[in-house]
Amino acid sequence: MPRATTLQEAYRLLDPRPLDFLDFQPTGKDAAKNPAFYTPPPEAQDDGAPLPGPVALLRRSLLAGGHETKMFLSGHVGSGKSTELSRLAANGEIQKRFKVVAFRIEEHEWATIDSTQLLFRLAGELFDRFKDALAKQARWKKVLKALNDRLFEKVGLRAEDGASSLEFSLLVVKLRTELKFSDKVRQQFRAVGETSQSILQDFIKALVDDIENHLAEAGEPDQLLVLVDDLDKVRGAEEQQELFERNLNALLAPPLRIVYTLPTGVAFAGNRPDVRANTHHLYPVRVLGKAPKDFNPEDAFEDERFGFFMTLIGHRIEEGLIDTEAVRLSAIYSGGVLRDFFRLLRDAILIAEHREEEKLTATLLRYAVKNAQRAETMGLYSPDYEALAHVHRTNQLRSPADRAYLDQARVLECFNGSVWFEVSPLLWPFLKDRANDEPGG
Repeated sequence: MPRATTLQEAYRLLDPRPLDFLDFQPTGKDAAKNPAFYTPPPEAQDDGAPLPGPVALLRRSLLAGGHETKMFLSGHVGSGKSTELSRLAANGEIQKRFKVVAFRIEEHEWATIDSTQLLFRLAGELFDRFKDALAKQARWKKVLKALNDRLFEKVGLRAEDGASSLEFSLLVVKLRTELKFSDKVRQQFRAVGETSQSILQDFIKALVDDIENHLAEAGEPDQLLVLVDDLDKVRGAEEQQELFERNLNALLAPPLRIVYTLPTGVAFAGNRPDVRANTHHLYPVRVLGKAPKDFNPEDAFEDERFGFFMTLIGHRIEEGLIDTEAVRLSAIYSGGVLRDFFRLLRDAILIAEHREEEKLTATLLRYAVKNAQRAETMGLYSPDYEALAHVHRTNQLRSPADRAYLDQARVLECFNGSVWFEVSPLLWPFLKDRANDEPGG
């Protein structure tokens, strides 16, 4: 397919939005979502033999597991979770075995969603996808009256005719709108939901039974697989605790296979080894080695996987338009995080266009790095620098509370035989004096 021959075209094709493996339409503004641009991440190896990646392991677990299977896909912000979920949904084995329902937690929900709202979203998505078939089914309608009495009516809504799938569809739309704009309704829904989750779980079970019966009768794959994307965008400590600690069982209860994306700051510590075993992680592409006494990330560069970034660029950009050194610097200062890799290149292109230059050089990329450093240091205070200096010096977190830096994208979770942590390379130069103040610094 055509590659960019100008920086303006390169800016468009370096859009870091997820690739679309299911419904890609080759329009101009969405050209960068073309699945033909996919570059497989470097394979993990042991003694030279390739090992399955996290998504391959997740796929095998889904195919081998039953209705109770719940999987979590974690990874640094911008590490490619949405692209990998889209690719999973389009996988031939998955398509042959399952009817896939994929949806995203919307931006306005990130700061307020709780377990009851998530279950409601799940029920609404299942209903909306199969409402024509459900109009002819009976089980879900029997549960609707209890759902009306115990949940919807308490927030001022009601489906008068349980036999009407159209009316229920309108009710779902109405409640979603109220939850989006009304803090009062969100509070009411949360208060009622704490005592009504069991009936909502019963409703989901009735929907699943009716949908899978319909699929079996129609000769289609008769097992559902739900992919819940952007749940990793829930960054508030209270929302994370409500979803992934206090009410984790609510996410595990629906009787169908589900994959949830997970904030990288959530570790499922404590007594949940069962959930940890079903959590797979996407790590940044390794471009840096441990360098506790070095504060120039360029000195810590490891070029073993640099070929991946050159291949990634080669799929989209004509050779010679972007200097190899600019690609290398973008890989280094992004810490191997794909979204940040694209972002630095695009920021450098804007600088090049302002200077009326036709090629992206290392000098321009360094300007983009300085701009990114300015943005990343805004809002950091002395305790933050002290915590980050500790991470850089020890490659460990001081406490569970410091996992918040993972969700802020200021700390990377890395893997090289074991998990370790590193500060975003953009911040290394600002840690030198802080590190010298630490014990052993």
